[in-house]
Amino acid sequence: SVVRAGRHGLPVIFAIIGGNPAQFKPLFDYYRKVWEHFSHHAKDLQVGVHMHSFFGEDSQQTADEYYPLYAAQMNRIGRQRGWPPYQKQQFDLGRGPQGHLVIGDAAEAVDKILKMQEMFGLTRFSAHMDVGAPSHAAMMKSIEIFGTKIAPKVREALKK
Repeated sequence: SVVRAGRHGLPVIFAIIGGNPAQFKPLFDYYRKVWEHFSHHAKDLQVGVHMHSFFGEDSQQTADEYYPLYAAQMNRIGRQRGWPPYQKQQFDLGRGPQGHLVIGDAAEAVDKILKMQEMFGLTRFSAHMDVGAPSHAAMMKSIEIFGTKIAPKVREALKK
C-alpha cells in the first residue's frame, strides 16, 4: 500500500493500465506526504509508473498492427472479469495525450513519458511490452526503439 511504502521508505511503482493518468496524482501526492511525515530524505524518494507500451518506427502502423493483439488480450481478461468487449475507441483514447497507453513511435513515447515525469516526478518508467503476445521480431524491435531512441531522449531532456 501507499502508506506502508511511504512509512518504510520504500520505492513505489503505480501500474497505470487504464483511464487518465492524471487520476493517479492523488496517490503520488499521498505517498509523498506519508514519506515526509516519517522524515525520510527527499533525495531518496523513488517513484515510477508501469504502463502498457509498444513501439515502432511509424506510429499509426504500430497502432494498427498492435491493436488486434492488445484487444484480444483485453478480451481474454475481460471475459474472466465480466467486462464488455474491448473497443477500438478505448485503444485510441488510451493512446491519446490523456491516455494510459504508450503505443506508437519514439517521439510520441518520449512526449508521454516526459509528461508523466512532469506530472508525478518520476524516477522510473516501466514499459510493459508483451501484452497480447506480439511476435518475437516485433518485440525485439520495440525493445530496440525503447533503448536507442526513447530512453536516451528522455534522459537528455531530464538533464536540462
